[in-house]
Amino acid sequence: MHCGEIDGGSDFTLLSRRVGSLSPFGRLLVYGSLAVVTVAISLGFAIGGAWPALPFAGLECVALYLAARWLARHQGDYECIVIEGDRVIVETCESGKVERREFSRVWAQVVMEGRAGGRLGVFLRSHGREVEVGRLLTEGAKLAIARQLRQKIRT
Repeated sequence: MHCGEIDGGSDFTLLSRRVGSLSPFGRLLVYGSLAVVTVAISLGFAIGGAWPALPFAGLECVALYLAARWLARHQGDYECIVIEGDRVIVETCESGKVERREFSRVWAQVVMEGRAGGRLGVFLRSHGREVEVGRLLTEGAKLAIARQLRQKIRT
């Protein structure tokens, strides 16, 4: 079952996606206007004799381009958790690569661990396999989902 094919017959379904408030054209417009302003300001400084501003403006434009590409690549990322009968299915899509893992509901455990940088990691584990869930969520939402998953897996 693909996450897009859920028909409501599952016991529990959680779908989380990245917030995409800009369309591809809107993103191009925002980043393009930032690049134009950056180059215009650096040209003003270069005309005034501070020519080293131009290479830094170029670096800034490259950084803006890379940020726009990263956002476009990850726009369709999602995570779907489905509890259906005695199965727990976790489907993730990152940069267009879809991974699907299935766990037995009886043996699945929800584990919370501290990660690098003080962020919280929520994992679903069973028989030596694990998958991190809630990567697209805030810390508070991760705690809420961990509690909810524990409750749904037990019932």
